[in-house]
Amino acid sequence: MDQLMITRKQRSPVVEALLAEIARLDPASAYEKMLPAGCYTEPAFFAFEQAEVFSRSWICVGRVEQVAAPGDVLATEVAGEPVLVTCGEDGTIRALSAICQHRGEIIPCPEKGKRLRCPLHFWTYDFDGKLTSAPRMGDAEAMVQLRKTVRLRTLRLEDWHGFLFVNLDPDAAPLGPSLAKLEPLWAGYEATGLKALPPTMSDTPLPWNWKVQVENFTDAYHPEFVHIGTHDFAPSVMAGDGVRFTEMKPGDNAIVRSVPMKKPNGGMMRDGWGEDAAFPAIATLPPEQRSRITFAMLPPSLTLMFAPGTVAYTLIRPVGAEATLAGSDRVTYGGWLLPQSTLDLPDLSARCAAVSAGGSKIWAQDVPINRGMQAAKHSRFLPDGIYGPLETTLQQFNLWLLEAYKRAVAG
Repeated sequence: MDQLMITRKQRSPVVEALLAEIARLDPASAYEKMLPAGCYTEPAFFAFEQAEVFSRSWICVGRVEQVAAPGDVLATEVAGEPVLVTCGEDGTIRALSAICQHRGEIIPCPEKGKRLRCPLHFWTYDFDGKLTSAPRMGDAEAMVQLRKTVRLRTLRLEDWHGFLFVNLDPDAAPLGPSLAKLEPLWAGYEATGLKALPPTMSDTPLPWNWKVQVENFTDAYHPEFVHIGTHDFAPSVMAGDGVRFTEMKPGDNAIVRSVPMKKPNGGMMRDGWGEDAAFPAIATLPPEQRSRITFAMLPPSLTLMFAPGTVAYTLIRPVGAEATLAGSDRVTYGGWLLPQSTLDLPDLSARCAAVSAGGSKIWAQDVPINRGMQAAKHSRFLPDGIYGPLETTLQQFNLWLLEAYKRAVAG
């Protein structure tokens, strides 16, 4: 709490002005217009998000498959903090601060089988975070005392359907209840024992704010105009059917919509969404889920697509006001949960390549749109925004942001 109070005192006038403008909004206002442009462009406001919003949010850092065996380590960041996710000798997955407790050097991800070692003075820790050695720090008795008292900070971690979430706030509410609306979707998938092919995270930041990234994902209005030819098979508007929005309740950390497919069992193929899906439909899914695609946004770090043949996901890591890292079949490669029957197909590599090709074509259509949306945030002529009936999820995201910002201000 002391650190949070210090952060508040150091807020810049730009941030204070934006927060004052946000404070005047209520849920009805959030449904009527966009949030202030500075929330998307100001470096100081991004610093506020890192320090006071992301640091209290559940951030998805990867999958259990990435730390499945003792000694496995995943290096990541949470709200700008270096983090190591480890699998201990007892098989327990933990999230540890990657800051050495000697002088504060960052501990890098070790090679498989090696312990966590600080590169500055070779202080070494086990996979539970306990200090095991500290060269030249005194006699045996001094070393015994160090081992008793020194360890890496353990962070809150939750495993949600194999996704690993970390929260820097020790007092944060549990993650699971805030994602309750997604629970009915999982049964048919998990009956097959899904396994992940994790994505590669981009190493070059995308030149837009993280909110532009997720708004594009959740927007049901743009596909028939931006994604001509690649999204026609899964339209937001179809005779007798169309997009369905899930109600947003206080405390929800998921924003959800679904769209129909023109025929059941479709999915991603080389040219986008289509009937001849590269990943075969999962037999244990109910008919409803074999006829629709469900899009779920879990701000600020994860998006999911529940399709008949896979659950595809994108990891998002905001790194600047106009810089966002992402990893998925749209941006890099991977990010699929698949049943063993699909993983065992002899032509799996070709099928994955087809999905990536289709995703790349959709992504190529999104990139100039995202660039334009970000650039427009700097315009003196930027409108307040007008939301239509296909943009309910954008309004719900505004509400999520409004609540998150006001919680941060309230402390």
